[in-house]
Amino acid sequence: MSQDNLIAEIANDKIRYIIYTHNEKSELEILSKKIFENTGIKKGKILDFDYTSKKINDDLKNLEKESDKTFNNISLVINEPEISCTNISGFKKLNGSKVEKRDLEYILNEAQISISQNQQNSSILHIINSNFILDKIQKNKVPLNLYGNHLSLHMTFISLPKNNLKNIKALFDSSDLKIDRIISKPLACSLNLLSKNKKNKNFFFINFDKECSSISLFEDSSLVFTKTFPFGTNSIINDISKLCSLNENEIRLIIKQIDFNNISSRKSYIDKKLFIESKFKKLTTLHIKEIINARVIEMVDYIFNKNKNLTYVNKKIFNIDVFFEDKEVLDCLGKIFSSNFKVDNIKTQIELLHLDDFFALSGAAELINKGWDKEAIPLNIQKKSIITRFFERFF
Repeated sequence: MSQDNLIAEIANDKIRYIIYTHNEKSELEILSKKIFENTGIKKGKILDFDYTSKKINDDLKNLEKESDKTFNNISLVINEPEISCTNISGFKKLNGSKVEKRDLEYILNEAQISISQNQQNSSILHIINSNFILDKIQKNKVPLNLYGNHLSLHMTFISLPKNNLKNIKALFDSSDLKIDRIISKPLACSLNLLSKNKKNKNFFFINFDKECSSISLFEDSSLVFTKTFPFGTNSIINDISKLCSLNENEIRLIIKQIDFNNISSRKSYIDKKLFIESKFKKLTTLHIKEIINARVIEMVDYIFNKNKNLTYVNKKIFNIDVFFEDKEVLDCLGKIFSSNFKVDNIKTQIELLHLDDFFALSGAAELINKGWDKEAIPLNIQKKSIITRFFERFF
């Protein structure tokens, strides 16, 4: 009999929940979706522990009452700028012998020890295998039982500061919920995207949330780089508000009413009827467009154009999937974002999409249930050893 599971995403000013199970065919079935406001959280981080804890306890009571279930465990999706990504390559000399499990165990253990020693204040969330190389020949899967002289493994480690992890654990401990897994939101979203478009193995996943943004790079269906930034599309709204003395409702109305993709004249002014709350002032549409452009260029430069971690991929062909949490920003300003991506290869396609509220949770639920053959470790809280979990993905 399948079990109902609880998973939550710590977002901005809210927590999203899904209750899910899997049918006899191991297909994901979402039984319930809920979003609860929680002002004790900002940009995925806990600002007010007591308030947030009380709200989570109330959320749990509501979920259990509605589903007629009792939950003792929970998995979490997080999106904190402090999440780090480290790439490392390990190797072992084989001297003509056959590749065995213990050879991969050795490489994985040595890599983990190295990361732990150099990042003593962090805990590993994910270890992802990028590729296996046997005698300079890249393999798509573990090259067991093949003979060779030199075996190397390229790995990507995703980590979170230990104090952040302690705070999250304490928060849910206060509601008697044991955390099974903590999953990076960019990874969860990317895997959901990968499962929907299996032919697209080389791509960038870029997500503009309202308060945070992230980029993830996949090569041969494996994550090789990810980073979260502490700014989102609300920074555009905030800039216009500060420089033009307008409130958010007016700004959003202006953005919806005016096509900022086709403005060049300094003689075009914002219509007086759009000042629904603020005092009327003469503002040119071009001035607001310049504010928007300046912020969009800065965001895209930080994330993509001037990101030094991506310089080696400039000449490769990658699809760029750009997701927006704020549908108004996507619909009204999406073209401005798209036009500011500097892509050398004319075959690179940029697609703009809206990020559904439960997109990350769905991807995380699939990861928890089915696993991923590229992942060597889910989370170090698990009881099983790293190597046992790694080989369960393949055998």
